[in-house]
Amino acid sequence: MLAILALVFRDSLKESFSPQPIANASFSMDAVWEVEGTHRTSGSFVSLFAGNKLHLLRGQASIAKGSGTTAVIEGPAGISMGSGKSIALTEGLGRFRMFAPNGELKVVTPSFTAVDLGTEFGIEVSPGKQDELHVIDGRVRVLANAGGGESILSTGDAVRVGSEGAVEKIRSDGGRFLKELGRFQTVFVSPFVKAECRLQYGNPMITEAGMDGENYSAFIRLKEPAPAGGRSVLLATLDVGKPASGEFHTDGWAGMSFFNKGVEVLFFGDSFGTNRTWSLDVKQHVPVIMPVEPVSGPRTVTLRYDKSSGDVSLHQGGLPLGEAFCSGKLPPGTEFDEIRLGASAGAALDVRSLTIRAGGGR
Repeated sequence: MLAILALVFRDSLKESFSPQPIANASFSMDAVWEVEGTHRTSGSFVSLFAGNKLHLLRGQASIAKGSGTTAVIEGPAGISMGSGKSIALTEGLGRFRMFAPNGELKVVTPSFTAVDLGTEFGIEVSPGKQDELHVIDGRVRVLANAGGGESILSTGDAVRVGSEGAVEKIRSDGGRFLKELGRFQTVFVSPFVKAECRLQYGNPMITEAGMDGENYSAFIRLKEPAPAGGRSVLLATLDVGKPASGEFHTDGWAGMSFFNKGVEVLFFGDSFGTNRTWSLDVKQHVPVIMPVEPVSGPRTVTLRYDKSSGDVSLHQGGLPLGEAFCSGKLPPGTEFDEIRLGASAGAALDVRSLTIRAGGGR
């Protein structure tokens, strides 16, 4: 009995002295991220500890730290979690807010340290540019990391701080900083309806189980162009199975295309050629983009496209997104109004499901 009590006491004592999370982070549906150091992860939610470094490669993160402190970060970004009330933003755009009365939050950038005096402010840290601070509401104490210069900023003030400590007042633009994570809505989701498919050629089997066939081309018009209406990011998750007849990987092509006003602007799947791998074709008079290591066979792949930057990438699996295995670029602002599923002569495509989402706007 004494031995059991000793074990219980030891475990409870160990738990009481074990490190506790200092912040919780959640992510937008299109986010790609990784954390340095021990942390706890559950889907798109992560508990962060002092010393953790969060690398937000794409998308957005919302961080709740301590009592009444929040931050919305837009990638690409780098965030280091200091002990207590300190956060380091090494890259990215961040909107910080302190709700607690008489609370304090310290945000450190490569050029300055901002001390939140119960307020709301935005910070931008971009490679090759001076760090910026925009006070959205309240007051912020700013200390230049070089030279030790200090000043107090109020609502509507903004400064740019150089690496040598020079502070320059600039026009405030708090609207560039996100208030919350971008929301996504479904643009298209299977099962496919045969009456809504325009068959250019071939005769695929279209049922509730999906679309399967050889040498076919099926067009589906979107209800409205995407991403549009204030939304900047499109996610397309394509689940490809083994065709009932024929092969997915051939010298021909099999996969999914996006069109704009009758012109094919983007393709992913098995591209034309001898490479037996998933690939990306941005149709910009550049070669097909191949992964460093082949990604072969029927599987689920998600495409991410950001209209604001033109960045497009392929990720294995569904959501949350994994690391990209192919990346390319479209002209920024490109929208899609129609999609095509199909395969060339000698090739086959079995689409078990397709979901297209749009969101991520401000």
